[in-house]
Amino acid sequence: MTAEYLGERMTTAERTADPPVERAPVSGAAAGRAATAPGRASSPERAGSSRRMNWDLIRVVAITFVVAGHLTGLASTLPGIEPYPVQVAIPFGTVTLLVLSGYFIGPTIRRGEAGRWFRARLARLLPAYLVAVVLVYTVTRAVVVGFNGWRHQEGVLGFLFGDPVMPAGPVVDPVPPWHVPDLNDLLLTVFLLHEWNPDTFHRIDGSYWTLPVQVAAFAAAALLWRGKLHHRVRPVVVLWTVTLVSAASSELRGISALETLPTATGLFRAHLFAAGISIWLWQQRRLSTRQLVLLLGATVVIQAFRSNPPTAGVLVGFVLMLLGMCAAARGPDWDLPVLRALRGPITWLAGISYCLYLVHQQLGYVFTRWLVEAGVSQWWLRLAIVVGAAVLVAWLLTVLVERPAHRALTRPRRADAARRGSGRSVPVGGAT
Repeated sequence: MTAEYLGERMTTAERTADPPVERAPVSGAAAGRAATAPGRASSPERAGSSRRMNWDLIRVVAITFVVAGHLTGLASTLPGIEPYPVQVAIPFGTVTLLVLSGYFIGPTIRRGEAGRWFRARLARLLPAYLVAVVLVYTVTRAVVVGFNGWRHQEGVLGFLFGDPVMPAGPVVDPVPPWHVPDLNDLLLTVFLLHEWNPDTFHRIDGSYWTLPVQVAAFAAAALLWRGKLHHRVRPVVVLWTVTLVSAASSELRGISALETLPTATGLFRAHLFAAGISIWLWQQRRLSTRQLVLLLGATVVIQAFRSNPPTAGVLVGFVLMLLGMCAAARGPDWDLPVLRALRGPITWLAGISYCLYLVHQQLGYVFTRWLVEAGVSQWWLRLAIVVGAAVLVAWLLTVLVERPAHRALTRPRRADAARRGSGRSVPVGGAT
């Protein structure tokens, strides 16, 4: 979702054209974004005219299917929300975003020290995530208690953390209650431990499973890079090992004591990151086409056993997205007349896609239920209002939290700047 959602961005150096060189990551033609949740190295506002939109378009298509699936498909299954006559529920968007996150590990991690790279990824992912968690938690508690016909305890602490007070008498024609998150749910989510809880009912937001997965993937990548494993073991061996371990990890879910281990540690989704890295290595001519086809084929087979219905639709969509990524990696920019006319909106939506992933699901559900109870009966109007509100909140979160926090947390420290400056030549007497 993140996929560092679930939202990579790309630096100016990454916007190079045609066949990629070692320091020109992101696409064979160039790219859209560099690693986060999932970070980004530069904001869209600074993108020059040479910016390639291949990756932006892939990201926008993926996040569109994520949002549509949640707000039209899953929302229709919730108590108190009228089902939509038109539902787009083909859940391949989030896994596509995780493959994108894996792809952007390759071009970004090789530029510097692994620890600094990992800290930059966290600086892109976590501030917006933490603010979104607090926002979703507070809004859900504020509104859902009323949906359930309950009331809050007295005081700020009672409002935020107290158990809701239920009515004493019987409720006439009750709608099944929604879950009201509590302090335990909040702490687990803030510390990225919510996937260790097997009770999925206790989730502040159903989309947040991607965050611990991405952090685990980035941590593993940083450790492997710092240990120089890439110098000792062939990349294809590492990729197949990760893919096979991910495939086998599902067997652990049948063991009671290890039920949550695969999902909480990211092993269950590790094959998606391996697929992304394999596309980047293929782009760099460091992985053969045959091995790429086999690795991506294995990824699709694994997804076939793990996808929710409609499985055929999910697999078709996922395969098309993988093919699109391969075309973006080695092919020219998709500078078609129609896409050229939409370059601005596509770039803008891609730029807020990570925060849109963070805020659209639970807040969308709450807002939809509120509109239903307010008497907004036209489904198309209700959906348009909810989507517009999600985009607005995502944009605010991006410009007020994500980008400023990333700039502040990745600003070079004085000691580092002085150390770098001490190594420069100094002009002395007209010579250097």
